[in-house]
Amino acid sequence: MPDNLSRLGSLAQQPKPWWIPFFSLFIILHGILILHWDLQPIIFMFWWEVILMVGAALIRMVFALNGQPVQHLILQKIFLLMGSIVMGGVMIMFAIVFSFNAFQEGDSKGLSTINIQTNTMTAGYIVGLIFHYFRNGQYKTAEPWTEMIKTFVHLLVMLAFLMVITMHLLPAFPAWNKAKWVAIAVVIVKFCADWLFTRVNLVQQITTQNATQNESKNI
Repeated sequence: MPDNLSRLGSLAQQPKPWWIPFFSLFIILHGILILHWDLQPIIFMFWWEVILMVGAALIRMVFALNGQPVQHLILQKIFLLMGSIVMGGVMIMFAIVFSFNAFQEGDSKGLSTINIQTNTMTAGYIVGLIFHYFRNGQYKTAEPWTEMIKTFVHLLVMLAFLMVITMHLLPAFPAWNKAKWVAIAVVIVKFCADWLFTRVNLVQQITTQNATQNESKNI
């Protein structure tokens, strides 16, 4: 029992919510298998998640202290905030432009009932920020620049993946837009990419913690 509690505590200490990829996967698979979504609602949820990722990264950057007093980081954060808002807006615009071809056949029925899924995913990101950034004290040592660059790299990978599907594969194979197996394959590949970035962040955190502990022992 104490070991289980210790494991739960260590999971809560992770700087990024380890469960978000599973949470997002469950929401989308529920839409595909239960609500019978085609690619349009899935792509809309992708847009929404890009917006949430940019918003969460901006919040993490603004409140990141990097072990310094707030006043020492004000100028840095002002420049970072302005640049990040521009870059975030570009990422969101690219996400829409790359995938807008999927909406040329008219609106899908799944879009009429998508509010529950978008609200649920938003709640998940808010909970992740509260427990994996503020409550565990991660914001005290987080670097403002790092919080943004990790998210932008993640988004670049996602956008490249989206561009291949919506601008190359779907125009070449129009019937795939309504194929359930294609929707499931797209969601699973996205999940693998999300989980990979989550694992990379975890490994980096463990490496940093070990280095800090070794330095403390040497002192």
